[in-house]
This record gives sequence, C-alpha cells and structure tokens, in this order.
Amino acid sequence: MLPERLRTAPVGYLYDVIANGNNQMPDYAAQVNVRDRWAIVAYIRALQLSQYAPAAELPASERARVDAPPA
Repeated sequence: MLPERLRTAPVGYLYDVIANGNNQMPDYAAQVNVRDRWAIVAYIRALQLSQYAPAAELPASERARVDAPPA
C-alpha cells in the first residue's frame, strides 16, 4: 500500500524527485526532459486515482458495479 504522504504529495515534489533524485533513487534530469517529467507525474497521479478513488466519486452506474456482490 502506498503511504498517504506520497498519495497527497504535491506534484512539484514528484517532479523534483524525478529530476533530482531522493534517497536511493538517482536523478534523471539528464535522461528525462522537462515535458516527459511532467507526463510521468501526470501518469503517477492517474495510477493513484485508479487505485484510491473514493467510491462516492464514481458515476452511479460504476458505483453500482463496485457495490454489487461478486457473481
């Protein structure tokens, strides 16, 4: 499970880690251009949303599927 501090981290923090590294992760500033860094941040957020979206925020048709008992 992803720690809450990473799920709620500002996008600038994620960008900075990609560019400058953090702890054991090296920096990727030379390998990943600015536009692609932001694309990676957007992808991370999309993955987080797909895994941690509150059911109340789903459209009614999808919420019914989520709430339905397994077949």
